[in-house]
Amino acid sequence: MSATLPAEVHRNMSSENAVVGARLRAARKAAGLTVADVAERWRDLAPIRVRRQLPALKDLERTIRGHEAGEHVPGPRYRLLWAQAVRRSQDELFAADTTASPRPTPAANRGEPGDYAATVRDTSQHLIMLDSRFGGTAIADLAVRAFLTARSALATGRHNSDERDLQAAAGEAGEIAAWTLYDADRLGESRATIHEAMLLSRLAGDRSMELFELSHLALLDVHQRHSREALSIAEHTIDGPALPPRVEALFKLRAARALAQGGDRGRAVAILDQAAGALQESLHPKDPHWTWWLDSSELAWHRGILHMELGDIETAMPYLDEAAHGRLERDPYMPTLQAGPVMARGEEWGRAAYNDLVHLQLALTIAKAWRETEAITATVFDFTREVVSARTEVMLRAAVRSVLRAGRGRGGPSSTLTDLAEQIAEGRGWDVGKG
Repeated sequence: MSATLPAEVHRNMSSENAVVGARLRAARKAAGLTVADVAERWRDLAPIRVRRQLPALKDLERTIRGHEAGEHVPGPRYRLLWAQAVRRSQDELFAADTTASPRPTPAANRGEPGDYAATVRDTSQHLIMLDSRFGGTAIADLAVRAFLTARSALATGRHNSDERDLQAAAGEAGEIAAWTLYDADRLGESRATIHEAMLLSRLAGDRSMELFELSHLALLDVHQRHSREALSIAEHTIDGPALPPRVEALFKLRAARALAQGGDRGRAVAILDQAAGALQESLHPKDPHWTWWLDSSELAWHRGILHMELGDIETAMPYLDEAAHGRLERDPYMPTLQAGPVMARGEEWGRAAYNDLVHLQLALTIAKAWRETEAITATVFDFTREVVSARTEVMLRAAVRSVLRAGRGRGGPSSTLTDLAEQIAEGRGWDVGKG
């Protein structure tokens, strides 16, 4: 607990937490369950979208012990899982102890949230949903502000969360901020932010998130074509302590891209195939919650980009097409927050589908497949009205330039395609030139 809260508040909060913790422990034992049993039940009982966001089993067990020890009271998501696991009502488990002295509300007396780490995580979930729908470029400054606010709370002690829990939540917020900065093509800021986030995750003992942040460093190196640095990060991590299957697959994807940039076709394809084997399997219990986005569409996109980097455009195009269509058909991202689930509207994969379509569009323009380019460009044009992704638009600008410089005429782009390209350029304020 933060030292900024009055001692009386600490005593009363600790007392209430202890009462709830004792109830949970008694209910678990009455049901004949071990801590590990409860963790397993949580994973089995949770809806699929919630399950993807739950920590690994060992982390869940640590959370359960923390609840029972009164270190912190479960939020709404965990309250429901507790009630289902031990077959009790939430009122039985979490109703206020009427014999206890009423405690002052920290939010009313100190201007602080009741569980700041939970608030940080809820904000992160909202940011992920906004990024998935509209792209990270428009929300990058907001994501950075959310991260800096969480970091400031840690530095000043103005919070009443468990210190390590808030460090972990802030580390995740930093990863999200770094991602949105990457999507905004603010690569130097993204790199600096991910280093700060990694330090917080390390202090929190959150190795899972630290690995995600390390993969982001490798991503930046691949994007900037620092292939030796990317390969070094990937190989060092793969050769270290055993990794969960999907985490190892992610680092193999980074290694494969780096090898392709270096022209090592054989090793690049072989390592990508190894990653594919893990990603085609269902989620393993050891896979962390953040690996939910590693699916068949992501794999297809990496295959397509790898072949583009090897100069094999014809092979790349079907994979990029598969990635885009798979993304558009996928269920929307539905974050489950401490305050309850947020029902997202459809087409939540706007940014990812936009990215896939633009890479396919660029490949088609390189191949001068103008008829196919026209159909894709019409869809891309629709996306440009809603999604903004600066890093993707580097590719879009190159594709638009190729269309406009090819000119109209026999064997070239149609007037419809040229008009679409001109509208995209005008909408983005680009002067890409013709001829």
